[in-house]
Amino acid sequence: MNKLKDYWRRWCLCYRQYGLKYTIKKTFRRIGERRARKKAEKLALKNFSNSAANALPATKPTSAPADDMLNLSDDQINVGFLLRGGLGDMVVSANYLYKFRQKYSDENLRIDVFSHNSFNSAKVVLYNGNVIDNLYKEEGFEKRFHDYDVFFDLSRYPNLKRRNDKKIAAMMPELFEYIHLSERFRSENARFFTKAGITDGQSAMLSVIKGKKRINQPDIFEFFGITEKYEYEIPIMEDELDYLKDIDLADRKFITINRGVDTNYTSNSIKMWPLSYYNILIALLKKKYPDLVLVQLGASHDRCPAFENIDIDMVGKTNLEQVKVLLKHSLVHIDNEGGMVHLRHALGGGKSVVIFGPTSAEFFGYSENENLVGNGCDTWCEWAVSGWQGGCLRGFHNAPCMASVTPEMVVDAVDRIIEKENEKQ
Repeated sequence: MNKLKDYWRRWCLCYRQYGLKYTIKKTFRRIGERRARKKAEKLALKNFSNSAANALPATKPTSAPADDMLNLSDDQINVGFLLRGGLGDMVVSANYLYKFRQKYSDENLRIDVFSHNSFNSAKVVLYNGNVIDNLYKEEGFEKRFHDYDVFFDLSRYPNLKRRNDKKIAAMMPELFEYIHLSERFRSENARFFTKAGITDGQSAMLSVIKGKKRINQPDIFEFFGITEKYEYEIPIMEDELDYLKDIDLADRKFITINRGVDTNYTSNSIKMWPLSYYNILIALLKKKYPDLVLVQLGASHDRCPAFENIDIDMVGKTNLEQVKVLLKHSLVHIDNEGGMVHLRHALGGGKSVVIFGPTSAEFFGYSENENLVGNGCDTWCEWAVSGWQGGCLRGFHNAPCMASVTPEMVVDAVDRIIEKENEKQ
């Protein structure tokens, strides 16, 4: 019912703004696009073949696959990846897979991806088929991983789980170099693989010491030459201009604001800036920039409470394709460290103001952004203990690291971004 109300609201807005003829034409076009997309999905589900790299992979794989559903070929090197983490991790992994495909561009290479717990995030980053051949949910395929010629479990680093030396030697011996480097990295850094999760903070610190960031952390020994520049072109499967027209943002400058974390973590994560600070920030921005539209993003109001006096509340009213459009076209994005910041960087959408506290700005921050760190704590504490997101380790109700970043600091950062944008014009 809420979706229907939202659709009706957008239809009426489009009608008032652009007239009946345009609105009806657009409605029928949208219906046609939706039908074509569903048809393509059904076709992809039936057609797991060597030509899948040029088709749309199935977006609804079954949880209990038939024995032949993977359709692995003896005439190909079949490489599988199990991806872990949330939206930001999927964005990082997609760029890594792009570089992997570039390095081994042989037509006999097949790359399949399995998503551990964030299939929707993986789907909107990888589902176009330009980099991978097939995307599956992990559920139902766990016992099939040994069928691949090479298989990696990819979280912070690639963890080699399977290698078919005889077939690799016959068809793609150049893969051995990376396989051996992967095994060497694991042997030299065993704790990152045997105690994954709790050692993520240590791996972040090691990366900072070596001058690396989260975006190129999986690139062990700099084998693929991954830099902070995002090279994989993430597709947007939404008509960008039409959508912006739908919500009356096509000809207006706007700022996107988010306060949320991945669904797998607590809604009161200490990564999030205090809600009261956001409300103060919005009042300051509206006073200083009355012509800018302030747009709130988020999955649901249960996880992302509504801000006071926000201009457009899009919480719970967008899918990830629409979020891509908003992140790409907003003048500034304001957020805590998280998936939307990574996605905006990947889309080339411009600069963000990112509020850091328990996670490292040096490790997670991008150079183009305003990465804000307060003076409430001397150091970040990501994964110092299990359940670190659930509350301040020092026992404070509001984590000092986040509370010491004031709304005025964020406004100053927005000023710097807007001033630089104005200088370009």
